[in-house]
Amino acid sequence: MLTYNLFRIGALLLGLCGAMHLVGHYGSKGVKPVNGTEFQLEELMYGYKTNIYGSMRTQGDLYDGLSLGFTLFMVTLAALGFVLPVQRKTAIVFASSLAVMTGISFTYWFIIPTAMLSAALLCYGACAYLVKK
Repeated sequence: MLTYNLFRIGALLLGLCGAMHLVGHYGSKGVKPVNGTEFQLEELMYGYKTNIYGSMRTQGDLYDGLSLGFTLFMVTLAALGFVLPVQRKTAIVFASSLAVMTGISFTYWFIIPTAMLSAALLCYGACAYLVKK
């Protein structure tokens, strides 16, 4: 029963992480620059297009796409965590994926996504360790 609960809590944490990320993504869209430096950075991020393998994209386009991709990844893992049976192999796959994402998060992101990913990693790692073989 503990392994079942850990597996589902991990899925819940991933769903919350995805939802928080989506809210943060769309919540920051209406923020206006407050000084010249922020205005210049936003203009460079979303105003300057470059040819990337035949399509004209800005760095902002790439950032937004990766941000939404991260949200989709979290929500998909959460959905799988709720519908897949609790098995050692499944928990190992989830834990492995989250270990890589947590490593990336420690290197490039800030504390909130790192904490959410770490908590989900602990849930799935403990589940993989505790589930009967």
